[in-house]
Amino acid sequence: MIGGIKNIKAMPGKEKEFEKLFNELKSHVRNEEKGNIYYDLYHGLEPGIYIVMERYSDKEALEFHDKTKHAAIYFPKIRAILEKIHVEYFESVE
Repeated sequence: MIGGIKNIKAMPGKEKEFEKLFNELKSHVRNEEKGNIYYDLYHGLEPGIYIVMERYSDKEALEFHDKTKHAAIYFPKIRAILEKIHVEYFESVE
């Protein structure tokens, strides 16, 4: 399994728009990506600070996630309202 953590800072005033877009994307991921196990958003105590936690069955499922139709629609919209994003992926230790 592969898990990912995205540390995100939304642009000031764009928090609600980011949350709305993410929740729309999350619906597609959960309903249309067989290899997705977990995909969710958490907000920090400071405005605009978020963490995305995601988990996939394998590397192929993660690669599929990045190539979906919904990714092509939502990723550019989301990135346009972020100040920064840091992404790390980890393989499960078994």
